[in-house]
Amino acid sequence: MSLADLPTIAVIADAHFHDLYGDYDFKGIETKNGVMTARRLTDTVRSTRVFNESYQALRAALDDIARRQIRHVVLLGDYSDDGQIATLAALQRLLDSYRHAYGMVFTAVPGNHDIFGPAGRHHGKRLLNADGSYTFVASSAEFIDHEANGFVLTPKMYCKGYPEGLQAITGLGFFHRDGDLYWETPFGTDDAPEHRLYNVTSPDGRNRYSLMDASYLVEPAPGLWLLMLDVNVFAPRNGNFAGGEAQAFVDSTNAGWNAVIEHKHFLFQWMQDVARRACEGGKCLLTFSHYPTIDMLNGTTADEFSLIGPTGAVKRTPAPATAQTIANTGIGVHFSGHLHINDTAQAVSGRDWLINVGVPSLVAFPPAFKIVKTDGNSIEIETAMLDGLARDAHLDAQYRTELALTRKDVGTILDTPDYGSFLSEHVQQLVIHRYLRKEWPKDLAAIAKVLTLADLVFLVNQPSSMDMDEATGIFTMTPKGHCSEDEIRIFCAEHTLHGETLQAVSFLELLGDWYRLRKASELAFGWICPHRLRIYQTFIALFASRTDKLGSLHEKIGILLRMMGAYMGGLPSRNFRIDLGDGSIQPL
Repeated sequence: MSLADLPTIAVIADAHFHDLYGDYDFKGIETKNGVMTARRLTDTVRSTRVFNESYQALRAALDDIARRQIRHVVLLGDYSDDGQIATLAALQRLLDSYRHAYGMVFTAVPGNHDIFGPAGRHHGKRLLNADGSYTFVASSAEFIDHEANGFVLTPKMYCKGYPEGLQAITGLGFFHRDGDLYWETPFGTDDAPEHRLYNVTSPDGRNRYSLMDASYLVEPAPGLWLLMLDVNVFAPRNGNFAGGEAQAFVDSTNAGWNAVIEHKHFLFQWMQDVARRACEGGKCLLTFSHYPTIDMLNGTTADEFSLIGPTGAVKRTPAPATAQTIANTGIGVHFSGHLHINDTAQAVSGRDWLINVGVPSLVAFPPAFKIVKTDGNSIEIETAMLDGLARDAHLDAQYRTELALTRKDVGTILDTPDYGSFLSEHVQQLVIHRYLRKEWPKDLAAIAKVLTLADLVFLVNQPSSMDMDEATGIFTMTPKGHCSEDEIRIFCAEHTLHGETLQAVSFLELLGDWYRLRKASELAFGWICPHRLRIYQTFIALFASRTDKLGSLHEKIGILLRMMGAYMGGLPSRNFRIDLGDGSIQPL
């Protein structure tokens, strides 16, 4: 079997498609391209993804895939903004256009943003008016926004549940398709929703549901098996609820594979059976789900919990026992999205191994998708970037109108030359508008806002640890001049660094790079100058050599830098080859 025998596959994760020119029963903004229904930049800089840019990004990815003459495209969940009725209809039209023009075959797994529980849930969004104000557009009158300059009630904003949310967009593989050589589910070969049910019960036993699982195995081309796993888990809550209402279920966002252990254990037996049959039948098996199967942050979860607390990333990290259970099924290689990160992780359980390829989002840093080639003996993975994509001038103009009204400080995000730079600056804005405000402890966040890299020289020169109360007083009351020019000059001479950089670079900028490395792994190196990376590596080593008091500022910065060092390392994640015999990974 040669590489030419099996088709190349493009894998797109977290496209989060928003129809920028869609009909949401909202007046919108007249432009040369049509009536724009744009989300606010104010909301964008507080979100882990950008919204309006998804309209162009998905098209650009599909155009690139068409140029490469790739027909098979996997959508790795969160293919829609929030599963809204109008959004899925627009996405259907977009995918159909590429089916008809290029013969593309789209195969998908559902994500937590595409569908909700058995009956769905309401959504509301702030959409820009021409004067920079906004109208709140929602599927329920229960939404309240006192600052909105208008309210539109429309069913088009509703997100449906199982199975209607899957049936709303056809041809994605959730049900039988013409042209597929083989298709099955964990329950057999019948694709009817009523024959694909599993039971879940709330801890108090009062709420019992039979829910649909949308997992399936498909053979879209001879010898190629795609195992598409529905890892959305909607666990019933305790209490009294109307049947199927959204409040009756725990959101699937933080559940992932850990919850599969408890609520969808039948998937593991099926996965093991599929892997065995693929091996015996000479099929090349590739496995996909929206959620990661392994810790994708290079073993830093415990440090993150210690430094920041129970963040979303901590909650979404699969437990080691979960990864071991998945490895023991024998699936080998698994592709995931959800976290909007580019990374590769590996777990070993006895003679079994599991590799998780983390596919980045099209609408978060770094914007990219994966191209997969396999001959049954190895898999070659290439990362295709969208960073050079041009910015939308019409959208930019509307953003500036919005900012003229709101006076919101969004840094230099609108001065960026291309899409990659826009998303890189978006990370910096997230540090200010989201992470420090919503996730970080207040005392540490307050200090982080005033520190510079020169202050790290001051701290590393201190023989003893500085507790947080003392540090808060020193750095927030007198934010400058803690380290003398002579101390900086001596430090730089010892470590071959530039003193001007230490004084000029804020700790907020370090945090921006910390998050870039966390999200992009080796792809971030192109966005951080080599000299600055050398500064970071110097401080990583110096703080690692210290033994500091628990809870002190020194200890916290040491943890943060240790995590940064872990993000810089790890397995190849840009272009690499996986040996399907022993699970070894080599860069290309």
